[in-house]
Amino acid sequence: MIAPPPARRLPAAAAVALAALLTACGSGTATDPAAEATPTGSSSSSSAPAAGTPATSSPAASSADGTPDAPAEGEGTGGGTGCAPNASAAPAGAATAETGDVDLDGAPDTVWLADTPDRTLGITTASGATFSTTFTSAAPQAASALGQKLQPAGPAVVLLDTGRSVALYAVVDCALVATQNAQGEQYTFDLGFTGFGTGVGCVAGGDEEDLQLAGLDAEDTGGGAFRVTRTAVELTDSGRRAANGPTTVVGEGLGADDPRVENARTVGCGNQTTGAVEPR
Repeated sequence: MIAPPPARRLPAAAAVALAALLTACGSGTATDPAAEATPTGSSSSSSAPAAGTPATSSPAASSADGTPDAPAEGEGTGGGTGCAPNASAAPAGAATAETGDVDLDGAPDTVWLADTPDRTLGITTASGATFSTTFTSAAPQAASALGQKLQPAGPAVVLLDTGRSVALYAVVDCALVATQNAQGEQYTFDLGFTGFGTGVGCVAGGDEEDLQLAGLDAEDTGGGAFRVTRTAVELTDSGRRAANGPTTVVGEGLGADDPRVENARTVGCGNQTTGAVEPR
């Protein structure tokens, strides 16, 4: 099998063409020829790495820089009240971007990346709380990050794209928590570097805010044709743990310029298709 090319952002023209076919970032239910999906590594006890989620090759995360003040009682637990304000702040020079509502209070929040003194991923909520974690990556590219609330009431996740893979974090009790896979390592999505997948998306349910995370794979089957699949990511324990769910065939025999192929080489979730880009 020829490895698919590196992930790249979906061109605007392709996104328009895709809109009628796919809902939210990742896929569309109307295009799936396989009505019954096949699980791949479907439980948290499975030892097999699943499509889009290798058991190894994850960026190392360490404990947060600028530990947030403890939230007030009843706040910051995902119950809709948001995070309590604290005295922390993003470092000077950090790259910021508006992102999804990750503390579940109904207001968009801010994701940021900084590279001094350590490479740092952080969130500043609309309510005034700031929390962060450090990370490392061997990839030469500047990292990017975006956040999103999944399903109608959470959990909320942050996707850290380091160029070769995407590390998954959950926002839990006003802190960034590295989501663990079945092997006890950080859950990551491949971006064509190791052959497990090529992108990340979210499948829309009954409305545009009913989102489920999914790993995407555009497999080159030869002769210029591609097979696109989508593997659901099942989150438990407020997003602290993730396991692979069913895999659905989005399309087969697709050309390289097919919107479904191009979409499978992007990183996004719902209305979050761009994010903060690490200053380098």
